[in-house]
Amino acid sequence: MIIFEQDNLGRSIIEIVVKDSGSIFAKEGVAYFLSHLFNTKGNKDKKEKFYSVLEQDGIEFHTSVNREFFTFSIKFLNEKQKKAVSLLQSIITSPNISQESFEKSKNEISAKIKNKQNDHDYIASKNLFKTIFKNTPLQYPVMGESVDNIDIDDVIAFYNTLFKKEIVIINGGKKTDLSDIISLFKSVKQKNPTFKPTPQNNIKELKNVEQSYIHFASPFEVDYKKELHLAKIATFILGAGGFGSRMMEEIRVKRGYAYSAYTNNAFRKTYKLLSGYLQTKLENTDDAITIVKDIIDDFQKNGITQEELNQAKQFLIGSEPLRNETLNQRLLKKFNEHYLSLPEGYYEKELNLIRDTSLNDVNDFIKSHPEIKNLTFSIVTKE
Repeated sequence: MIIFEQDNLGRSIIEIVVKDSGSIFAKEGVAYFLSHLFNTKGNKDKKEKFYSVLEQDGIEFHTSVNREFFTFSIKFLNEKQKKAVSLLQSIITSPNISQESFEKSKNEISAKIKNKQNDHDYIASKNLFKTIFKNTPLQYPVMGESVDNIDIDDVIAFYNTLFKKEIVIINGGKKTDLSDIISLFKSVKQKNPTFKPTPQNNIKELKNVEQSYIHFASPFEVDYKKELHLAKIATFILGAGGFGSRMMEEIRVKRGYAYSAYTNNAFRKTYKLLSGYLQTKLENTDDAITIVKDIIDDFQKNGITQEELNQAKQFLIGSEPLRNETLNQRLLKKFNEHYLSLPEGYYEKELNLIRDTSLNDVNDFIKSHPEIKNLTFSIVTKE
């Protein structure tokens, strides 16, 4: 699968997305470990000097990993196309996975994990996933919680699995011949696992903090092919739209409990969530949680108003050109269409779907999803 869009800016981007190769398809922390090696330890030939070679020609390379896929990315001026592709192939086929580089990365990642203990939103989010996806691969953060149980053989084994997976090529700018790189991957389609969140009792972690960090989530079993536009409208009104949304009005404007409060759709290939977060004063923690529950209960029971629908349509339709301004934005939309198995050109048609949606359409949709009331909260608060 190749996703291509040409432009005339003189610069190109190539991304190789390896499907079914995110953190949930490996031992805890191993996919992130491999990405860190690619990003910091170079290839076998030049080791860390590999990045100096890139810089000399203004070529940018990095890898990234999320829960579902592993991505190689390279950006370059079009006149450096041949060299960029050659360097990309060299590091994909010959990364510097030695005992020395492994030990360096192990120490560096361990320090990163330790530093994350001071990121209270990260802790709240991590604990939330650990709770609602207990006993599944989704319970672990992408980085993992420790590198102590990772050895070099784990990393090499995972690296070798990349070449047995299906890939998606994203090519923006100048069309690039990637046949030599594509031939490295023996595409084998795999059935994607799916995981349903299980609502649990609220989880609380006590730390020396000056305010409470609250993250929450519930199942949201949306049919991507039929209901995605309805979910976008509904969640915009509930909490994704900032000022004017139910969450912001009730929690910030009326009560002054938080600077911001949001809900968002977390729609992936392997899971579907309604999620949200806010920060509030320690003494308002319990009340803020109760208010969030009440807002979502009322939203699911009574739906939205015509005025809210009109405002949501106006914003979502009016701001769409801003979400298509850059080449990267357009390529990402095309990738999402493929990855979520949406009809080709779905996002071009979505504006008309939103424009034609009636109040009854949205309220019937909201009432058909009582699962959004099954909230689990993860709180980091004062000892």
